[in-house]
Amino acid sequence: MDNTEKHAGNLSLLGGRLCLDFVNTLDWRGTDHPVEYLRTYHDLVVWSRYVGTISDREAERLLQLAEIDSLEGRVVIRDAIQLREAIYRIFSTIAGGLPVAEQDLVIFNRYLGTAMQFSEIIQQEQHFVWNTNADPEKPDRILNPLVRSAADLLVSPELRRVKKCGDPSCGWLFLDTSRNLSRRWCDMRDCGNRAKASRFYKKRKKTRPATSSPKAVSPPSGPDPNIDRHLL
Repeated sequence: MDNTEKHAGNLSLLGGRLCLDFVNTLDWRGTDHPVEYLRTYHDLVVWSRYVGTISDREAERLLQLAEIDSLEGRVVIRDAIQLREAIYRIFSTIAGGLPVAEQDLVIFNRYLGTAMQFSEIIQQEQHFVWNTNADPEKPDRILNPLVRSAADLLVSPELRRVKKCGDPSCGWLFLDTSRNLSRRWCDMRDCGNRAKASRFYKKRKKTRPATSSPKAVSPPSGPDPNIDRHLL
């Protein structure tokens, strides 16, 4: 068993797109005790460095800025959570085949407007790319790549491939890149195996003869927020 402590800097990146990995920083969404990995601005910086949207040097500078103005850091993490949950509601609704709530689009478009204001096109060798971190002295610029990723996915043909994990306790989102769109789980080794064990138990219980031993057959345990899952 892997005893590595889970934190923002070692979660598995199973979403397939940056914005979906961002959504998955809240674990066990379908339970009464979801696990939050972005509790502070420091966590957000650690996660951003982990996924590669900022460099070590940029991470160090952003943390310095947050120390200078701790209130701004708290505002940014509050905004990050609001943005994340709006993105989650938008994509989980789409994955369920339902229309997106207008209020969620309003929230997202507000962040999109800010991200575009501080974004620019830059030239790199023989091609051009988006630079969403145009103002290095703004602690909230850390949100811009996340907004851009979600916007790109929303207008992409890949939108139809966004799915929610088949385990209702999990709630993670991912991009199904299988040829026939057959992927059901964020991770077959985790949620998939747990569902498999649950089906086996139910089948065994159903087919168990009434005259068999009275010894109880224990069902597979439910999700435990403390188990080592969704780690690399």
